[in-house]
Amino acid sequence: MKLNADTIYHHLKDHFPLDYIRPQGKQKELGRPRRFISSRQKGAFLWICLDYDAPLPEGTFICTRMPVLTHPEKTTVLLLKEPVNEALLYNQLQEIYDYYDDWSNTCMQNVEDFQDFRSLINPTFQMLGTPLCLMDNQFSIVAQAQPPESSCILFGENGHVSIDTVNDLISNPHLRHLETTRGELDFDYDQNYKLYNFYYHDRFSGRLIMALSDSEHPERESLILNQLAECIEYLLRRFGSFHTTSNAQNLLRKFLSDSLSGMVASPQECNQLLRNTGWTDQHDYMMVSFLPEHRLKKELYPPYLISQVEELWKDSCAVESDGNVVMIINLSINGEKKLTDFYQSLAYMVRDGLMIAGCSRIFHDLKDIDLFYRQSRYAIELGQKKDSTRWYFRFDDYALDYLLSYGTGLFKPEQVCHPALLQLQEHDQNRQTSYYSTFYMYFKCQFNMSHAASRLYIHRSTFISRMDRILEMTKLNLDDYETRLYLEVSFWLLNKPDPASISQFYV
Repeated sequence: MKLNADTIYHHLKDHFPLDYIRPQGKQKELGRPRRFISSRQKGAFLWICLDYDAPLPEGTFICTRMPVLTHPEKTTVLLLKEPVNEALLYNQLQEIYDYYDDWSNTCMQNVEDFQDFRSLINPTFQMLGTPLCLMDNQFSIVAQAQPPESSCILFGENGHVSIDTVNDLISNPHLRHLETTRGELDFDYDQNYKLYNFYYHDRFSGRLIMALSDSEHPERESLILNQLAECIEYLLRRFGSFHTTSNAQNLLRKFLSDSLSGMVASPQECNQLLRNTGWTDQHDYMMVSFLPEHRLKKELYPPYLISQVEELWKDSCAVESDGNVVMIINLSINGEKKLTDFYQSLAYMVRDGLMIAGCSRIFHDLKDIDLFYRQSRYAIELGQKKDSTRWYFRFDDYALDYLLSYGTGLFKPEQVCHPALLQLQEHDQNRQTSYYSTFYMYFKCQFNMSHAASRLYIHRSTFISRMDRILEMTKLNLDDYETRLYLEVSFWLLNKPDPASISQFYV
């Protein structure tokens, strides 16, 4: 492995007192040391010329006295302050080269044997003491190594860079070059860093970050960074990304993307998806749309947000759509114990990320993904008009506003009517009760229980008992005008049943 003058000086100064005279500009990589005896010698090597008296040409030299330089702007001199034994100096230089050869060989061997990014980062830190972090384009940490007392903000914790740091990086226009600059670049944040950007198929894939421990020798860090990046790129070309996802997640992501783009999945595709994911048409699903909070002049960074979403809610899948992020979550097998737990975790996430979110109502048929995605967007549209200070909006809270503004639109009646009525219909079907018809008659008789009971041919006390159970089950507040209006419209949408044809069930 070839080295540069900064690297040689970094190690040689611990063994010999010397001065370091180097020109400006990028250094050349130098082959192993050779004795310099004539200006006719050519090549990028480290030249030892302890007793050479003639002027020196351009290159990198180790001398015992300051020589005359024919091209000072292109010549580097490692000037020994004391006489040294040439054989001792030569052997010490060979050890330095051997040290880096061992590291380079270790990296290449790890690439062949382990095929793992961590097997490159950890040995580099252990051998060279350089704090390193490899992250993907979603700000997820692929591998990192640093001293226990180190606190590099860009390295992050628990597998991710902090959301405050990410917000700073993606919202500051002066930092946009972080993803558009190919290869190596310097970056000053909480401390000095060197970055190396990786691209795959002309798309930004991630970056290698090195915290600079010795700013006096920047070319040494560059040498390590570029050598390590070469091995990482080898693996990146082999794998195609820094992370591999399961077949099930890939299928789900494709299904979600296709559905949002208007493609209708065939029954065979739906069956394959269900078989691979373990999801069924009995599970509860919800669509959630994430948008930037425009009042804060904030933009989303979809790749990062997608990884955060899928890590926070394990049984979920998120994709980018029109520059924003859309998620489907399986609430039945997600780790959240209750729907309220999900909404609480959602509130924390959007608040900390300075976003807003819209939630569809719960649904069961995956073929309706696109419709319920639209519900999540309507939830944001209507919610911002009515409750602009909220961080997330639920379609169920604004379904009446939607009906009054758009009618049923693209939705089936049961997709926009009051969920309490669907709950009663499901209860009737499962338990052989007649709660829906009881509740409907209560409205049709203008909330007169005696008249409603008479129309249903049941005793008034039986009717009152049913109503108590209905209100206890649905948690409805019939004193609220908007609730009553929404229920009235919903009854009308669901094609109010004919009381004469309703079978009577007494419970």
